[in-house]
Amino acid sequence: MKLRKALLSLLLASAIGLSACGGTDIMEFGKTEEISFSWWGKDVRHSYTIDAVHMFTNMNPDVNVLMEYGEFDAFQKRMDVMFAAHNECDVMQINYDWLFRFSPDGTGFYDLNELSDYIDLSNFTEDQLSYGMINGRLNGISNALNTQTCYYNKSLYDKYGLELPKTWDDLFEAAKVMSPDGVYPTELNRKAAWMMCIAYVEQATGIRCFDQKGKLGFKQDQFRMLLTFYKRLVDEKVTKAISEIDKTDFENGISAGAVCWISDAGYYCDPLIEKGMDIVVGEYLQRPDSLIMGWYAKPTSLYCIKRDVENPETAAKFVDFLLNSEEMAGAQGIEKGIPLSKSMLEVLESNGMLKGIQNTASQKMISTKGIERVSPCLENNTLVSAFDSAAKTIEFEKTDLDAEAEKLFEAAKASELNI
Repeated sequence: MKLRKALLSLLLASAIGLSACGGTDIMEFGKTEEISFSWWGKDVRHSYTIDAVHMFTNMNPDVNVLMEYGEFDAFQKRMDVMFAAHNECDVMQINYDWLFRFSPDGTGFYDLNELSDYIDLSNFTEDQLSYGMINGRLNGISNALNTQTCYYNKSLYDKYGLELPKTWDDLFEAAKVMSPDGVYPTELNRKAAWMMCIAYVEQATGIRCFDQKGKLGFKQDQFRMLLTFYKRLVDEKVTKAISEIDKTDFENGISAGAVCWISDAGYYCDPLIEKGMDIVVGEYLQRPDSLIMGWYAKPTSLYCIKRDVENPETAAKFVDFLLNSEEMAGAQGIEKGIPLSKSMLEVLESNGMLKGIQNTASQKMISTKGIERVSPCLENNTLVSAFDSAAKTIEFEKTDLDAEAEKLFEAAKASELNI
């Protein structure tokens, strides 16, 4: 079977060296065409992506792929530098908000509609493709959908005789029981804290922080409410403060839950599952009087091609390989969530690979009514950094909430888009 051969190639390629902080693959000589490819992720993504790229070059012996990769935060800064110098890679994995930062009018990337002879767009619905569409130009294609999801160590909740949280109040009640032992009901890193506080305020007010076209809905009062809620989460020991969180807290039982993207579920949950703990996907937290749901879905990432790429057909064949091939499906599995590509799904289904905590989280997202498409503004790095700064100011007891809310409001206004 073709997949078995692909997986054998994957095992043979696994001896390739890998650095946790990122790297560049060495170019091979004797190739007639060269394209460059960049992505971010953790070590597991680097490993299978490098292996898959080598499968592609084995299948296309006249093509060399130069690879650049790293961890998300460092890679995001590198992307800014690369675009400013017009030195971006030919094929890029990008975050959803980068699409509009680097291509506000739709001309920042190659129009993939023009490469439909090489990329099988029929594997995707019009709605799925619309995530990458700007002014009628297909700038990128999503590989999967993602949402912030609550994961809980049910074994630990059972130890305290607690039901898993369904509402925000449930978290605060759990904290009263757990905090005497130094245990937190959940943990929120800076992105999760930002998104959760937005959800709470949207549910309470019925006002969206940003609409899908990038227009700001929150005023200063809503940002003050957001920061007040974050302070309550920390003060009442629902979560550690952002500045104090250790990524191993969930694994070590200091946190009884974690909120993270579906694509990060394995990183947080697998070590506990391997220890025999009962790790479950929780409910999307709500207020009893919620006016809107406040939870959002977005592409895990998108694949784009440089607007003036030298070899567009070769780059397109490579994008098709990343999105639709049996080889990439076998290597990637569901690390990025459930693939959108119909051909990839068929491979995973036929080989029994649609299972595990990420699959459970993805299926919950798909089946839950009310989850809307996120505005890219909500992931604007400058705005998230402004929240992070305000949160840390609050943590250190400098509690001029009005001043911090004003700063956050101004950062949000500067992040507006007109899509």
